[in-house]
Amino acid sequence: MPGDIEKKLGNFISSLPSEELYFEALRDILKDIVKEYIKKKISEDKNLRKEIVNVLKEFIEAKVKEYDSMARMTRISAKLGYSLAPESLKEEALSNFMSVFQKEIEEIIKKTL
Repeated sequence: MPGDIEKKLGNFISSLPSEELYFEALRDILKDIVKEYIKKKISEDKNLRKEIVNVLKEFIEAKVKEYDSMARMTRISAKLGYSLAPESLKEEALSNFMSVFQKEIEEIIKKTL
C-alpha cells in the first residue's frame, strides 16, 4: 500500500509542468505589459509617434537601398566572371552563375518578406 501511494504521488508530481514553463509564462506576461506601456507612451506623445514613423521609413528605405546594392554587385560579379571565363566554358559558367545567384536572390527576398 505505501508503494502505491509513493507511485501515485510520483506520477502526480511528474505530470506537473516544469518550473521552466512557469518562468516562460511569466516572461511572456511581462513582455505583454511592457509592450502595452510602450504603446501607451507612444500614443500619448504625437511628436514621438511622428519620429518613430519617420525613422521606420528611413530604415525601410535604407534596407531597400542595401538590397538594391547587393543585387547590382551580384550583377557586376556575374558580368566579370562571365568575361573572365574561357570561351569554351562561358555557357556552363553562365548557367552556374544563374543558378547560384538565383538562390541568393531568393534568399534575400525571403528574408525581406
